[in-house]
Amino acid sequence: MLLKILQSFLMPSTFVLLLALIGLIFIKKKRKWSKILFFLGAFLYYFFSITPVSDFLLMPLEEKHSFLAIEEMDRAQKIVLLLGGRESNVLRGSEVLRIWHLTNGKMNIIISGTDPLISTSKEATAVRNFFIYRGVNPENIIIEGKSRNTRENVINVKKIVEEKPFFLVTSGYHMNRSLIEFERLGANPIPAPADFKRKRFPSYTIFDFIPSAQNLRNSDIAFHEHIGIIYYRFIYLFGD
Repeated sequence: MLLKILQSFLMPSTFVLLLALIGLIFIKKKRKWSKILFFLGAFLYYFFSITPVSDFLLMPLEEKHSFLAIEEMDRAQKIVLLLGGRESNVLRGSEVLRIWHLTNGKMNIIISGTDPLISTSKEATAVRNFFIYRGVNPENIIIEGKSRNTRENVINVKKIVEEKPFFLVTSGYHMNRSLIEFERLGANPIPAPADFKRKRFPSYTIFDFIPSAQNLRNSDIAFHEHIGIIYYRFIYLFGD
């Protein structure tokens, strides 16, 4: 819960808006620093909303791992899918199906996660149906639907896979944090990232310097992951 609150207030879309609002409120009271605060908020909104900046924030998260190569398909017998919201689930699920097809449908699929704010979430069931409609045998699908965050994903999945290697499917930006958690518990994940957010081979144009909501969202995603990595390393340093 502490991590969720910390992440919420440190997202660019949140603290930039707060800066601008506080500045705007005190402008009417003619505080000397209010204009500085307002224009700082406006500048930071622009800064975090352009493609080069959001790409820069995402780069250390996404550049380390690429799509799983065909040559690696015989390294494991299970695929673990970490849920991540409706949009991400489709892209992550598509990577699971790619691996499943390339291994002639011999893989067991473990779907891990639930919506932390909705106790009756059917997210995992929806993804399971997505796979079944595309030919996956229901008997080869396991739902781990209790995990509300990455740490719980890792603990609960580890109980299922034990120390056997498995393909880990999650978004490219979320892979680093997931690997840190799994490897810490002695699991053997093989990264199979999907849902990359940054431009893979960027060649920026003038349009990339026009602010957009998607870039601001990507900056939020990057901050969320960086804060999560720092937070977990901090608590591990001083004990769980």
